[in-house]
Amino acid sequence: MANDLTGNPWKIDTATAVSAAASGIYFDVHDIILTSAVASGATVVQDVNGNLKWEWTGAAAEQSFHNHFDPPIRFNGLTVPTLTSGTLKLYVKRTR
Repeated sequence: MANDLTGNPWKIDTATAVSAAASGIYFDVHDIILTSAVASGATVVQDVNGNLKWEWTGAAAEQSFHNHFDPPIRFNGLTVPTLTSGTLKLYVKRTR
């Protein structure tokens, strides 16, 4: 599978240091769900300027993690430089 930013949720399964969503694409993230096939790992989500937006480091007992944001997190572009394993689902609403 490859990263899929065409529907909702956006699905990220491959870490990328380059932008998964370009600068100038503004969106709000309402929910982040991370599912992993391994017992531990790390995930880092940033905007295109390298600003940390969300981070997770897993313990052996956690293989599925869900965060809901109210208010949502505002992004300008997207990079996921660290995704040890699994699939990251971002429930988004484009703002412009």
